[in-house]
Amino acid sequence: MPKRFLGSLLTFLILPLQAQAAISQAQLKDLELNLWKIRSDFHMYTVMAGNQTYEVDLNGAISAADSALSDLAQNASGETENQLVTALQRQWKALRKAAQGNTIASQGYTDAYTIQDVNDIPVEMSEKMEAFDQASTGKYDDVRELAVSIEHMTSEYLNIAADPAGGMAAGSDEGRLSFKEAVPEFEKKLAAAKKAHAGDDAMTRALNQVSVKWQFIRQSMIKFYENAVPFLIYRYTNQMVGTLEQAIQLASTDVGKPTFGPVN
Repeated sequence: MPKRFLGSLLTFLILPLQAQAAISQAQLKDLELNLWKIRSDFHMYTVMAGNQTYEVDLNGAISAADSALSDLAQNASGETENQLVTALQRQWKALRKAAQGNTIASQGYTDAYTIQDVNDIPVEMSEKMEAFDQASTGKYDDVRELAVSIEHMTSEYLNIAADPAGGMAAGSDEGRLSFKEAVPEFEKKLAAAKKAHAGDDAMTRALNQVSVKWQFIRQSMIKFYENAVPFLIYRYTNQMVGTLEQAIQLASTDVGKPTFGPVN
C-alpha cells in the first residue's frame, strides 16, 4: 500500500512538470533575431552589389536560424508547442529558399517575388512567435528583445536602401515598420532594461555601450531620405547586437564582470 501511494504521489508531482512549457522566450527570441538578420544581410548583399563578404554573412544567418529552429523542435513539448514549431518549419522552408535566391551578383537583380518572401515571411513568423504566450521566461528576455528590435529596424532600413522604389516594390504594407514609432519604442525598452539590470555592473556597461552606438545612428533611422547610410547602420547594428549577445552569454555563466570592447 505505501508503495502504491508513493507511486501515485510521484506521478502527481511529475505531471505538472511535464505540462510546463519546454519552449523558452530565449529560444523564440534567438530565432526571431536570426530571421531579421537574414533580412538585413539579404538586403545588404544587394546594397553592396553582390560583395562576397555579405554573402558569407547571409549564409551565416541562414545557418544560425536553422540551428535555432532545430533547437525549438527538440524542446517542443505538447500539442500547442508542436503546432507552433510545425507552422514555423513550413514557413522557414520557403524563407530559406528565398534567402538563398539573391541573384544580384550573377544577374544584377533579384526576382521581385523572392524579395517579397524575404520581406514578408519573417514578419509572419515573428507574429506567430510573439502571439505564443506559453513560453517560459528568463532574466535576460528584455535584453534579447533589445537585440531583436535593433535588428528589425535595420532590416527595414536596408530593405528601403536596397530598393530604388523605397522598399515599396517588394513586400506588402502589412507588418511594415514605422521608424517614427519604432525608434522611441526601442528607447523605452533600453531605458527599462537599464533600470531592471542596474545592479549588474557588466550588463550595465553593455547597455551603456549600446546607448552610445545608438546615438550615432538614431537620426539616420528617423531621417532616412535625408541621409541614407546603410553601411554605417549595418556596422553599428552588428556591434550592438554582438555586445548584447556577449553580455547575455557571460551573464549566464560563472564568468565574472567582463569588460566589453568593440564588436566588429
